Amino acid sequence: MVGALFLASGIQAGMTAQTDKEVKGNAPVAGGKIFVFHNSIRDLKEFRAYAQIAARLKRYGNVRVDLGVLAEKNPVHTVRGRSPWHEYGSFMATEWAFFPPAKLVPYLPAEWVAKNRELLQGKVAILKELNLDAVFSSTNTQMLPEGLFRQYPALRGPRVDHLLRSNQAAFSWCVDRLETLDMIEQMTADLKRVAPMVRAIEAWNNDSGSGICWLKALYPGTNGPAFCRRRDAGERVRGLLEAMDRGARKGGGPIQIVQGGNFADEDLARIQRLLPAYAKLRPAGADSLPDRIVVKSMISEAYPVRGIIDVATLLETLEQITDPAVHEVDIDTCQSWYFRADDQISVVERLVDLIEDSLRSSAKGAFARTLKEHELAVRWGGGRNADGVMEAFNLVQQSFRIFSDWHKDVVLPPGAAYTATDRLLTRPLLVKSELLTPEEEAYFLPYIFSTDEQDARLDYNTLHGDRRVGPGEYDSFTYNTIHGSAMEAAKRFEDAARGGAPEAAWFRQLAHSLRLWATTVRSSNNFYFAQVIRDRHSAELAAAPRILLTRTAIADPDLLFWNEIQRDEMDNTYELINLLSSGGGLDLLAKASDPKDEDMFLYGPNLVNELKKKVTLMRDHWLDGQRYLTPPGK
Repeated sequence: MVGALFLASGIQAGMTAQTDKEVKGNAPVAGGKIFVFHNSIRDLKEFRAYAQIAARLKRYGNVRVDLGVLAEKNPVHTVRGRSPWHEYGSFMATEWAFFPPAKLVPYLPAEWVAKNRELLQGKVAILKELNLDAVFSSTNTQMLPEGLFRQYPALRGPRVDHLLRSNQAAFSWCVDRLETLDMIEQMTADLKRVAPMVRAIEAWNNDSGSGICWLKALYPGTNGPAFCRRRDAGERVRGLLEAMDRGARKGGGPIQIVQGGNFADEDLARIQRLLPAYAKLRPAGADSLPDRIVVKSMISEAYPVRGIIDVATLLETLEQITDPAVHEVDIDTCQSWYFRADDQISVVERLVDLIEDSLRSSAKGAFARTLKEHELAVRWGGGRNADGVMEAFNLVQQSFRIFSDWHKDVVLPPGAAYTATDRLLTRPLLVKSELLTPEEEAYFLPYIFSTDEQDARLDYNTLHGDRRVGPGEYDSFTYNTIHGSAMEAAKRFEDAARGGAPEAAWFRQLAHSLRLWATTVRSSNNFYFAQVIRDRHSAELAAAPRILLTRTAIADPDLLFWNEIQRDEMDNTYELINLLSSGGGLDLLAKASDPKDEDMFLYGPNLVNELKKKVTLMRDHWLDGQRYLTPPGK
């Protein structure tokens, strides 16, 4: 009986050879590349401009544009109470958001599904017009509404939420049930019928709301229903892939399946052993593979700042592009896997310029890359500005390379969108944040990533269920290299713009973005050390404030340190206000266009007003430090 619940991999054995042959037959001609454009664009006019730029690479191979984008946030991820983990995957697409099976339909808002499908169909029409192919990014084992599992308890699969980041349990469906696989097959068929140009599904599992029964990487620990506990992980994943493959064939033709996400090494080995030839594994963190390179902007690293590209590092990546072993080039200008924000179309165009230039004449080796970098500096900056532009390129690389490789002294944790999830830009820096009234903290406190409101209120260094660490000193070498390199690069780009650079407008924008990025690093440094002081003086801060200030023989050096940090953060905030209020600065920061879309990863549209509120609250509490810490005896 239990055996009948499984989809035996052997059922498909007779068609495997045919499947593999057909998929390989769809590959680009020999010597061509596959160019995959990842985006989270929700506006069709913008998508058309984006796709037109992507189409420039058709002469070099097969171009595929990502269609796995939701029109609006997934309502299944909207829960009552403080459960920030649910925000991670709320903009990540899944097939049922567009083509829900009959059992799921009653549990999803019909208007939301209709909007998703309308967006998809609009994009499909544009890709057909431009003769472009597509990929579909998906979390096909995404968490589902609790009502579905109460109505159909046999469908309940593993718990998938993160124990330290969630206050509500979440479950995905069990892919060891034939009923589940039938629904996945049908959804994939529906997708392929509506979007026949989809050549690959890029699936993401065991993270951000998705999960597969009994795999070891599940955040709550290995779990699932008892009946499928002993099933081999390789057979389980192969059954899921085969269901998607059958659906694609039913809908119009075979696809490639790229299975990504979090997998333990033991499970990876089992899955790899039984992996069909039309599928491949791409574990989390495997951006650079022998057959794949990623050409990207810095939106994930600099988030929420847009508009930065690291030319020197891009040239290092692009030196591999003419290597016959490299089959896929991913062009990534959206915010990681969270799909909340994209870089500007002008950034996409610049990356395609660099790809085309490297396809025509790649620069292999350090000396050749230096010559290529100088050639670009002359082209974009003009002969007399070329040296300064080259130095700026290298300073940008230095800033982000140290930042990205910074594992121990983490003032600004890479990849966590921390500047947004702790609202460092907009919350006031106070020695005793409990002094704010509920009305005063209402504009930022609900958006701080913590399962506990008091933790969100009191700890500037809370980090997605953990705590961030930092360097041993405020004015550290690491901080100064990251911040200082960005600021110096901005100055050199501005000098080139003033010096008549052909790309003066772009250099001014790039400088503006770098200055914005520098303010986020500066805020992060200030808040980190402010919390260090608050931790050291928890006893004094828990006591009543001093009413009368009296002369003392020994002052607390942390008071002067606090005053320094407090002033620097106020100055930094005014600098940020000026940057956002001039030179198109507001367009260079990822934010919601509608207040209802603000969440823990996305600032709201009234950012400048919130910054002004921040400095007002800081000024109102300017003397709090000396009321709790010992002032100097002068």
